[in-house]
Amino acid sequence: MTSEESGPRPERRDTPAAEVAEAGTPVEALRASGEVFSRAARRSGEEAQAVFEAMTGGGSLGATLPVRLADLYRAQAFLWTGAGFAAGEAIGRAVPGFSPAVRGVLSQRALVLGVIAADLWTGYAALRERARWFPWLVRDEDWSLQHRRGAARVLDAALGLGGTLIKAGQFASTRPDLLPAAYTETLSRLQDRVAPQSWPAIEGAVSREIEGPLSGAFRSFEPEPIAAASIAQVHRAVLADGRPVAVKVQYPGIERLMEADLSALEGIFGAISRLEPSVGLAPILEYLRWTLPLELDFVREAQAIGKLGRALGERGDVAVPAVVKGLNTKRLLVMELAEGVKITDREALIRAGLDPKEVARLLVDAYAEQIFRRGVLHADPHPGNLLARPGPDGPVLVLLDHGLTVDVPESLSDALRGTILALEEGDLDALTAGLERAGLRLGPEVDLETLLGIVGVLLGGEERSEGGGNVGELGLKLGASVGSIPVELLLMGRAIGLIDGITRQLDPELDTVGIVARYARG
Repeated sequence: MTSEESGPRPERRDTPAAEVAEAGTPVEALRASGEVFSRAARRSGEEAQAVFEAMTGGGSLGATLPVRLADLYRAQAFLWTGAGFAAGEAIGRAVPGFSPAVRGVLSQRALVLGVIAADLWTGYAALRERARWFPWLVRDEDWSLQHRRGAARVLDAALGLGGTLIKAGQFASTRPDLLPAAYTETLSRLQDRVAPQSWPAIEGAVSREIEGPLSGAFRSFEPEPIAAASIAQVHRAVLADGRPVAVKVQYPGIERLMEADLSALEGIFGAISRLEPSVGLAPILEYLRWTLPLELDFVREAQAIGKLGRALGERGDVAVPAVVKGLNTKRLLVMELAEGVKITDREALIRAGLDPKEVARLLVDAYAEQIFRRGVLHADPHPGNLLARPGPDGPVLVLLDHGLTVDVPESLSDALRGTILALEEGDLDALTAGLERAGLRLGPEVDLETLLGIVGVLLGGEERSEGGGNVGELGLKLGASVGSIPVELLLMGRAIGLIDGITRQLDPELDTVGIVARYARG
């Protein structure tokens, strides 16, 4: 189960902790805190340079100079205060014996989030009040600087704290109706890949789940992971009976850590909504509350793998690595080891004898079948979870990581079917009706540009209008035209958007709508 090209790797047996470079040492603790301060120093320089460039480029070295420098000073004070708390939190996670149940570490995370929230709110509040009383001191560049500064703060927090914050940032990047374009563009760079946890921590976690030493169940177990994400990491191993497997191990205490993060976000979002009623961040929290429990439950994931495998079992061009029974728990998942090439690595695909265009067509075809015919969807198809390998009749698509593999309600499938067909036929009324059946509450004055923008947000595609309109302006129109969006629709929309992005990399000319419409017609 890897995103690299297949090939033999030397077998490694259980390794003593002293032989593995690990977190949990004073050196690693210092390195973790040093990364926080290094990131803050880099960000400090970038923000100072941005302010200088905005002033010199716009010829505004007069009255706006003192207030912009004051804005920068205030932001820098928050930046370094937050960096101090973040460094303390990073050290707390790096020292031996760390558990997210430790109140001090959890409070440090809450403090980091609180400082960022205070930084963002005071920045926007200061600009708003200044524009109200001294409008000549606020220009478009000031709002742009604040948006970019705020987006950078959120990105750095997600990178530093990981876990819930990465997932929140990834989701927020798909919602131009909630956030300015600077935020969605910056947060779109987030990947659900983090530094792995130490081998002793993982070895202990596996031993607890199997209720015994690793040697009792595995002939070998590689200490170095082949993938590490925000909830778990995956290791190669060989079972006692000789079968090679991929072992997904949940990080010790991650469930409590994420619950603490959600509680902190709930308090912060609540405070922001009271201070700024027009800012609607609740959908982000709702999405996390709905999806995180799914990803944390490996027993449910094992069931989802079996269901998707049976649904696609007749296809020889799609592979779902099966669960290996006997060792699985809520925090440990053992699966067949799958090899292949990361789907977005064009050069590696070609070296493996695969045509990227054929892979793109297979990708769209497989997901259209899941949505419209099978009623179950692998809803987290980012490039790290999709491999391709040569098969007897062409490429084979390998689907990995099924924490977000979910059932597709028939009502939602039918609504999307109507939406796709209306989009293909250019039927505005049918498109509106399809979106409303999918659960959207549209305003009475929705125009064609806004409707196409909604389709872009939910079903992938360009978020820029045909007339070249600004993404931020479109986001504001969407926010004013769309009420709450069901979480199930958002999850499916994010999956379709990811597929669309991959397809554009592999074959920009592929008629995606045509393939999907074929399945939509039945």
